[in-house]
Amino acid sequence: MRLRVSVILFLSLTALLAQPVAPIDSRGWINKGVQEFKSARYQDAVASFQKAVDLDPNNVTARLYLGTAWMSQYIPGAESPENLEIANKAEAEFSRVLQIDPNNTTALASVASLMYQQAQGMPDLDEKIRKLDVAASWYEKLIAADPQNKEAYYSLGVIDWVKWYAPYMR
Repeated sequence: MRLRVSVILFLSLTALLAQPVAPIDSRGWINKGVQEFKSARYQDAVASFQKAVDLDPNNVTARLYLGTAWMSQYIPGAESPENLEIANKAEAEFSRVLQIDPNNTTALASVASLMYQQAQGMPDLDEKIRKLDVAASWYEKLIAADPQNKEAYYSLGVIDWVKWYAPYMR
C-alpha cells in the first residue's frame, strides 16, 4: 500500500513539474511566441506576443513579432472581413513600431510588403494601381532609411513593371 501511495505521489509530482510555467515578463512571452511561431501556431503566437506588448508597450521587438505573426495569417486576395482585419492589425503594429522608431527598416519593409500583397489580390485595376503606388511610397521610405536595401529597389522595379504591364494587356 505504501509503495502504491509513493508511486502515485511521484507520478503526481512529475506531472506537476512537467506543466509549463507561464512567462512572467515581456521577454518570456516573446520567447514563447517565437516557439509557437516556429511551430506554425500563429494564433497562439499572436496571443503570446500580445501579452509581451501588454507588459511592455514600447518593446519594438514584441511589436514587430506581433505584426509579423498577424501578417503571416493574411491571405492576399481573400476579401473576407476577417482577412482584412488581420491585415489591418498587422499594419497597425508596424505603424506603432514606426511611431517609436521612424526609421525601423523591418517595419518599413513589412508595411511595404503588406501593401504590395494587398494590391496583388485586387481585381479592379485602378484600385490595384493606387495600392501599388502606396506600396511604392513605403519602399521609397525604406530606401531613405536604408539606401543599400536591394530588395526595396527591386520591388520598385517590379511595381513599375506591373503598373505598365496591366494596362498594356488591356
